[in-house]
Amino acid sequence: MVTAQFLVFIVAIFIGIIAAMVGIGGGALMVPIMILLLGVEPHQAVGTSLHVIILTATSSTIAYYIQRRIDFKVGVLMPLVTIPGSVLGAYTTKFISPKGIVGIFGAFLILIALKMLTSRERRKSENEEGSALSEDLNKGGESTRTLIDRDGKVFTYRPKLKVGLLLGFSAGFASGFLGIGGGALMVPILNLVVGLPIHLAVATSMFIMVFSASFGATTHFLMGNLVPEYVVLLGAGVILGAQIGARTAKRLKASKLRKAFAVVLIFTGLRMLLKALG
Repeated sequence: MVTAQFLVFIVAIFIGIIAAMVGIGGGALMVPIMILLLGVEPHQAVGTSLHVIILTATSSTIAYYIQRRIDFKVGVLMPLVTIPGSVLGAYTTKFISPKGIVGIFGAFLILIALKMLTSRERRKSENEEGSALSEDLNKGGESTRTLIDRDGKVFTYRPKLKVGLLLGFSAGFASGFLGIGGGALMVPILNLVVGLPIHLAVATSMFIMVFSASFGATTHFLMGNLVPEYVVLLGAGVILGAQIGARTAKRLKASKLRKAFAVVLIFTGLRMLLKALG
């Protein structure tokens, strides 16, 4: 029994590393592990995962705050739509069969991964950026923002918050329904729709996740979807792993970070689909 607990702890460290690196809560890995390897019932795996994700997101947020890579304006506004979505998503699991949750989970992850692999980081020259800014200001659009991280790296971008907020509800719903923290949707939304550079999208996603996961976890707790012993074991591991992952992401190129995110999701999604198909 001690050996099994130690293995769960070690696996949790790796989950924390990967989660912080690609901006997800780790639920995309924790839920399959609990279902496929630990034999936890899907509804309880989803609820337990969200409780652990609160710890992952908090640990990662601290690390990214020190790096100065969080866009707090986007991070504070997004929970206004992700929180209601998270609560609704958690409640919806009550009406879906365990096998159905597993299948939906797998298909969802693969679709998101393919989108990440086929989309490119949008880049504009300073002149193009300035021209677009002037045009947007005349139309009441949002201004260009510049963020300088702790190492002096400059990120210049023009966030499209209105469109992002419209889609943010879906990320919150995914968080509560699938127990994944919402990062699997939030990172693509922040990067491809809102326009944050991938490194900032990852960091800001973790900050947003603190709020959405907390409300989703509370709903699952009230529904009895929780395995306390796994919250402790997995939580301890992901807190440690998240600190390592945040530091590792800092050194990765944007293209490599995007590919790492997609590979993790494809592998996990296929495993879940196979489980759903028996």
